[in-house]
Parts: sequence; structure tokens; C-alpha cells
Amino acid sequence: MRNLPAPTRDSDRADLKKAICLYRYGGETLGHEITDAEIDAVIALYDRYEEDGGSACTALKGLPLPASLRNAIHAAYDKTQEGRVLQSVRELLFSDVELCPICGIDPATELDHHLPRSTFKPLAIHTRNLVPMCHPCNHAKLAGFDVDGGGFLHPYYDLLPDVDFLQAAIDLSGGALVVSFAIDLAVALPEGYAMRLSGQMQALSLEERYQQEVNTYISSHAAALHLAFRGSGQDGVRKTLRLQTRYETKAFHRNHWRPTLLRALTLDDAFTGGVFAEILPVPNDMLEDLDD
Repeated sequence: MRNLPAPTRDSDRADLKKAICLYRYGGETLGHEITDAEIDAVIALYDRYEEDGGSACTALKGLPLPASLRNAIHAAYDKTQEGRVLQSVRELLFSDVELCPICGIDPATELDHHLPRSTFKPLAIHTRNLVPMCHPCNHAKLAGFDVDGGGFLHPYYDLLPDVDFLQAAIDLSGGALVVSFAIDLAVALPEGYAMRLSGQMQALSLEERYQQEVNTYISSHAAALHLAFRGSGQDGVRKTLRLQTRYETKAFHRNHWRPTLLRALTLDDAFTGGVFAEILPVPNDMLEDLDD
């Protein structure tokens, strides 16, 4: 997981005014005609959400608000789709976010309600309750939501320290590279974060998804590792891996699965000492061409 900067709230009032209105459908009058006082009440819930760092509480359900208003805000989320009046909300949230901040594997293509809109209807279009995610994380998260707010960390509010909390363990037995990922429970994280991150990994099947990516990814470095070994032996392999680690840490973040994997491989004496060549073989004729 990585943190994202909290999106602006500059359009809170304008979004509510644009999206909440009366309309006719099937001969019936539906929706809600929102008043300035009701806008103030919804904004107050947004403020409470921010003060509490996105944690769930009964007040955020907005039960004192008219049911028609709560239902209208709940339905207004559909207006964030392309071509509708709240499209700007979606554009704001996806701006500068490419990969899913939770898994770092797939593109962020969907918006997740950190507190589910089915329960917290007044927050359905609140920009800071909406988090860009990939499809697998968004749908897996639905089954793991902890209604008391003690479950998933909030990408905007639960700030992670700059430490290596994702760990990779290397197993080279059997002539194959097997990697297991886990949260380091001993690392210096805020109280409760390690267990919550571990819960996220389990609920979203992140270890299994990382494992599916490992061999394809590391194969892309096969030629560079062979070349480094031919030139400088084990030290050359280590230097190549360290350089790639620094590059990918900057490109993604230090707890992205790729630099985490590379750090572990750099420290594995067997892998850097030549076992990588058994796992990532390069045909002899290709290696001979390097000498021409």
C-alpha cells in the first residue's frame, strides 16, 4: 500500500448543488431539492469525516437528514461517470494515479468508497471517501470491510512511515524461484498498522497476486544479470540489482512489491552467486554473441 495526497474539497458545495435535485421519471417526481441549510449539514459530515481520519461512526450515516436527501446523495455517485454532471470528480481523483495504490499491480480504474455508500449514504460523492483502485482490489475489499473503522488503512489519512514494512522471503529449492511476501510485524509502524496491513494482504489475496507476477517480472532482467555476472561475477549481479532497486523505489515506492523483491534477491548469496542462471537460463548462442 502507498499513500495518496488527499484530493481537494474546493467543489464540495458545487457538487452537491449540481447533483442533488428534483426530477421527473416515469410520471413520478423523484430526488430531493437540497437547501443551503442541508448543504451545510452535509459539509459538516465531511468535516467530521476529515477530523476522524475517515474512521466510521454512527454520525457519518447522517440519520438526522431527510431520507430523500440521503438517498439522493447515494444515487448521485452514478453521476460521476463519464459524460455526467459529476465527471469532474472522477477526473480529479484519477489525476496522476496510474497503478492501484493498494496492490501496485493493476491500473486504478475504479473508485472505492472507503466507508461503503450503502451504509454511509451522505459520503457517496465525498472526494475524500473515494479512493482510486484496480478492479481486483475494489471487489475483494467489499468482503473485508470492517464497519468499526479498524480494518483497512486509509490511503489519504493513515500515513505510512518511510520504512520497509513489506518483506520478501526467497526460496530457491527445486530449481525454481519461489517468493513469499509478508508484513514485517517488528518494523517501526504506528500502533496497529502492521496487523491492519496484514489483514489487507489476506483479504485482498495480495501475496498470491504478487507471486503470479514474480517470474514474468524477474525474467525481464535475465539478460542484464547474465551480462553483469560475465563482467564482474557476483559483485556485478549485486550492483545491477541494487541499481534496479533504487530505480524502482523512485518510480513506485519502497514498499511496492518490485523493489521489495529486488532487495531480497540482492541479499541472497545463492541467487547472486550464480543460481539466477539456472532459474533464468539464457541460450548459449546468445551468451556467445556477447563476446563478439
